[in-house]
Amino acid sequence: MAYFIVRNFLKLFFKIIMGFKVYGVENVPKKGGFILAGNHVSHLDPPALASASPRVLHFMARHTLFNNWVLGWIIGSCNSFPVRRGEADLGAIKEAVRRLKNGKVLLIFPEGTRSQSGEIQAAQPGIGYLSLMAGVPILPAYVKGTDEAMPKGAQSIKRVRISVYFGSMIEPQKLGLPADRRQASQQLADHIVEEIKRLGEAKNKIQ
Repeated sequence: MAYFIVRNFLKLFFKIIMGFKVYGVENVPKKGGFILAGNHVSHLDPPALASASPRVLHFMARHTLFNNWVLGWIIGSCNSFPVRRGEADLGAIKEAVRRLKNGKVLLIFPEGTRSQSGEIQAAQPGIGYLSLMAGVPILPAYVKGTDEAMPKGAQSIKRVRISVYFGSMIEPQKLGLPADRRQASQQLADHIVEEIKRLGEAKNKIQ
């Protein structure tokens, strides 16, 4: 219930204030687990993607956010679960795989953190590892405008049009990945980032 209340409020805010537009929504599967992978330049990216997606999203959130019980309850009610960044958090990995195998949609940013420059950074292998472990595909998405509306370090939001572009599903088993799990995870993550970059480069043609 909390998720839908928050998402609908944010969706209304984005549409009225930010001229929100969504492209390629027909590429989002109506059922089945998958990873939604997007570029990350702003705190507005997760709410923008949640507002754009017709499917309910699940999130991995920095564990320190759960230290405040009020904030922890709110984000937990919105399908978030804690992860310790910078280390192999096996509990968070198991929870992510469990949700994906149960048909949920997990939002992950392949870069691992927000970009300082606005350019898409190198991929971390985590997203590839989770996809291979859970046996789920990846849907790339590109968010435009959030870097201007609320760049990293900003304390307020500027009125800038925000758009979300959904790409085509990536099926790992069709990529000819190596047998070695570590190499396969990195190659898959790199491929995902390249697809997100292509979406960004093609965004003007989608208008």
